[in-house]
Amino acid sequence: MTRPVILMTGVTGLIGRWTAAELTKNGAAVLALARNAAAREPALKDWIAAHGGDADQLRLVEADLSADPALLEAAAAPFADEITQIYSFAALMEWGLGVKAARRVNVESVEVLLGLAKTLPRFERFVHITGYMLSAPPHRAALGYDMEKLLARPQKARRFFVGAYKKHGAYEISKTEADFAVRLAAKEGVPVTLLHPATVLGHSETGEAHQHFGIEGFADGLAAGRLTAIPGKAGDWAPFVSIDYLARFAAEVPLLDSAPFEEYVLLDQNAPPLARTVAVIAEELGVKAPKAHIPVWALRMVLKAGMEKRLGTSAETLAFINSYRFDTASADAAAARIGLSHAPVEEVLRKTVRYRAERQHRAQRGAA
Repeated sequence: MTRPVILMTGVTGLIGRWTAAELTKNGAAVLALARNAAAREPALKDWIAAHGGDADQLRLVEADLSADPALLEAAAAPFADEITQIYSFAALMEWGLGVKAARRVNVESVEVLLGLAKTLPRFERFVHITGYMLSAPPHRAALGYDMEKLLARPQKARRFFVGAYKKHGAYEISKTEADFAVRLAAKEGVPVTLLHPATVLGHSETGEAHQHFGIEGFADGLAAGRLTAIPGKAGDWAPFVSIDYLARFAAEVPLLDSAPFEEYVLLDQNAPPLARTVAVIAEELGVKAPKAHIPVWALRMVLKAGMEKRLGTSAETLAFINSYRFDTASADAAAARIGLSHAPVEEVLRKTVRYRAERQHRAQRGAA
């Protein structure tokens, strides 16, 4: 196998930086497209080195995904003869996004990278991260997203997505549209690995994560006394994966993939029901956990009635609370081949909550 030279977006994000550390540790070179590259590179290299990676194998290349995505191709052009893989890990992850901003980063930049992949002489694989919810048929049905039908008749896709943006949140639909673009490129011959991670927890040993998406709403709501009922039904859950499991999987498995198209749902099937998740977070914060449940439909009505800011959460987050189960068989088999297994999920959750609370406490002391 040739030495991997990976063009990556999203390297400064949670998943990107941990994956870059694993990739460089394993001998791959990472060319990372990033905004303010020269200013950010020294600190990121220090972080990579401190987390077991080889900082000498990381190079940041100036590119702003929120500007004109077409400029990404020009930024990558000097390295076109070297690149063997593209890791499409960037995403604008916010609730209440405008459609234009969401599409520019989450869709248009992915389309540019897919176009670039078709021109690279040494290209081997396109690796893209999307959400685990898209792997659930009930969720796709709720969005009206008939993936197979649109892949068979892609000329109808644009009309569908225009309507979907009007009905649903821009973040969720932009990620869905990017997923479709990647699948369509695979159908046209681009070798693809799709990764569908669940809510990402911190490192399984330390709890470390510099960004938190998913548990922060529960933690902040409990700490402030706003979370007085558990969203959803008794059997609902929000599955997790630790960042070190995800990063090692992302750094190793796609480089071993040989089939034209592979996709993996990355989550721990042993994640507890949401009521237990909330109880664990409450225990770590030293506050009382709610016992009663509130139906998702009722909470959505409350939030959309103007309570999102007051309660500190968005109605868009409620789509991630459900009783769906997910097929992780292909991911579990691939993880077993590289000797990777999940750490006990409740332990990782506790460490993540502790790490986040301690980080917040240090920040507050520093600001005092």
